[in-house]
Amino acid sequence: MYLQQLMLDIFQKFDGQRSETAAFHLICGKRSGQTIQDVGTFGLEAYFSIMPKLSKQQYLEAFEQLIENGWVFYDEQKTLQLTTRGKDVLEKSNAFHFNGWFYRGNEHVFFKRLSLIVQTFSYVKVKDFRFNPIQKDEEIQAWVKYFLMRHPYKDPSFHLQFRNEIENSIKNLHISEQAKQIVMFRLTGFHLTGWTWQQLASQFDCGELDVQFMFVELLHTWLDLLTLESAQFPLLYRLTENIRIENLLTDSTQKTADLFKRGYSLEQIAMMRHLKTSTIEDHFVEMAMIIRDFPLHQFIDEADVEKVMDVLSTTESKRLKIIREQIPQFSYFQIRLVIAAKGGEYNVRA
Repeated sequence: MYLQQLMLDIFQKFDGQRSETAAFHLICGKRSGQTIQDVGTFGLEAYFSIMPKLSKQQYLEAFEQLIENGWVFYDEQKTLQLTTRGKDVLEKSNAFHFNGWFYRGNEHVFFKRLSLIVQTFSYVKVKDFRFNPIQKDEEIQAWVKYFLMRHPYKDPSFHLQFRNEIENSIKNLHISEQAKQIVMFRLTGFHLTGWTWQQLASQFDCGELDVQFMFVELLHTWLDLLTLESAQFPLLYRLTENIRIENLLTDSTQKTADLFKRGYSLEQIAMMRHLKTSTIEDHFVEMAMIIRDFPLHQFIDEADVEKVMDVLSTTESKRLKIIREQIPQFSYFQIRLVIAAKGGEYNVRA
């Protein structure tokens, strides 16, 4: 049910301008030019890469359920729309609190660090220093060891401070108690094993995917709080090191951006990188969406930007092809750049 409600929210933002497959790529965090552009065009940063391991089968099963429930349908133009019932379900649903664009799966790294520290404290308390770490990832183990060696990790008062930060920060989160319990039940301690997804789903009478989405949502909310209130929760804030994505460009786009900064043109970059011009154009659209001071004027005059924006804000059509028919003097690339640079508020589709 949780995934279906989330999909309804995405489909409503798409407003019939993307297929169900586009939503799947968004949730999984596909780093293609089209998906990245969808993020900016439709304001879907929150949902990007929130469940990278979601299978196509799981997604399609959820989509079929939406059809069977009568919540979505394809209209005469074969565009995906919410039914009145679907809109009613979405309206009654709780607001989501994801922040996938800035975490992209790194929230799990944060939790792995946390869970290993909590486990270590529980064994140190009973003076058992030889236990099997719950986290097998050597990078996680090395990070936690580095953290512990710089703090009095054997001191009960330090354990208490760490525990208080967890309890107080979790308490301040504006999210369901169920989600808070799910995260706590996942922790492991002395003679206490963290619950599996299956156990949690049984406990809360929901699907395993529902539990996982709630888990991710809480971690995103928690990380946002720790970033904003770092002084109040200094120990937990240290666990957020390198968790939030600072360089939002994909790796390939970053290479294009580096060459562009060195003065190479779009055409030169395409030749140097042995890539299609259209691929490099996708990179520039991504750059325009993410880089605040992107030099839009190098591709289209400021006066022409206003002309494009006027058409975008007044046209009844949401299709890029039809929009260009109204302003044929501008290329598809120029129009896409304006949409990307100006915040994607016009909900335009190809």
